[in-house]
Amino acid sequence: MFKALAASHVMGLELMAMRRPRLMSMAALACAGLALGIMSQTGSAAPAADCFSATDNTRLRFEAYQQAPPPRDGAPYPHYPLSDAVSGQLGRLASAPKGIRTWYYHWANRAATPLIGAGGRQIIRKLNLEPSMTGNRRHRSAFSSIDRANACTLAQASSLLGQDKRARRYAREAGIVLISEKALPDTASPSPADTCVLASGKLPPRASGIMLDYEVQDGRDPQMTERFLTSYAKLVHAAGKQVILLVNPLDSPGQQRFTGVTAENAHRIVALFDRTTLVLWSRNAQKSLPASYAAQMAIVKAGGPVDPGRLLIDFELAGTTLEDARFVHQMIIRDRLAGVLFWRNYASQGGSCSAPVNQRIAAIAFGDVAGDGN
Repeated sequence: MFKALAASHVMGLELMAMRRPRLMSMAALACAGLALGIMSQTGSAAPAADCFSATDNTRLRFEAYQQAPPPRDGAPYPHYPLSDAVSGQLGRLASAPKGIRTWYYHWANRAATPLIGAGGRQIIRKLNLEPSMTGNRRHRSAFSSIDRANACTLAQASSLLGQDKRARRYAREAGIVLISEKALPDTASPSPADTCVLASGKLPPRASGIMLDYEVQDGRDPQMTERFLTSYAKLVHAAGKQVILLVNPLDSPGQQRFTGVTAENAHRIVALFDRTTLVLWSRNAQKSLPASYAAQMAIVKAGGPVDPGRLLIDFELAGTTLEDARFVHQMIIRDRLAGVLFWRNYASQGGSCSAPVNQRIAAIAFGDVAGDGN
């Protein structure tokens, strides 16, 4: 897995923040961030407010997804601006303020059997994440085949959508065992092989849908990948929900070699989902964000036309530059993409506007000068 999403911004994060007045410009970002906090009567400095606040959400011209639990009304929150919150904390999705859409983050299970990589090197697969109400589980599960891993993913989605009978059918046909998260303590050793853990709750009615993190890399071929993703998308859509596909960089041959998303099937896969991500990160194969973007767009368009409104830039906040962020803003506007998904990759959000992370967020979300109509 090329990024530790679960560790960096999904699993059990109760994140804090404060608010700040409306942004002015990229130059003002640095100045405002350097301003001292208000001095109290005792002479001590109060903490500086965070750069972004809920009011910045109204200024977004396109979708902005944050992989974090949604804010609580009136509580500090470091992940503004956002239009959508994506979280593995199922219990938090129902309490999002009005105007913020919510999505459940669902890990696509993969087989744990070893693979043979370049030069005959054996690749040991990591174990899978398990769903829960709180997102705090330390369990991991393993599956003895791709078919069983896929059956668990479909069973978990069915259970989330309130279709328990269908979940049991997937399990029975694949020969896996379903078990509630409540049956296992969070800190226990890995679950028994081919045991599929179900979250104890259901997707809230107000939730927009599910984001499927498809970083399987377990040796499946393009035909198997397309069949599975077709089944998954149909399952979610039939329940009246939307579904987003998050994938590894399409231009990374080492990762997509074992995942099965190719130039031949990518355009059909994009058509299945309401949104599909294009990952732009600092360690891209071309060592250039513009080149990586061009390569991935070529892949999704190679087999046929693609609706750009179904594409979402998955932008890394940790290792990228302000120039990278400006480029992403330009491409979203020029190519009429759906928007951006902010991937922290261990970067910290919140804090002063002078922080490079906040400058990159502002450049993508609002353009170089906030409020200038860009």
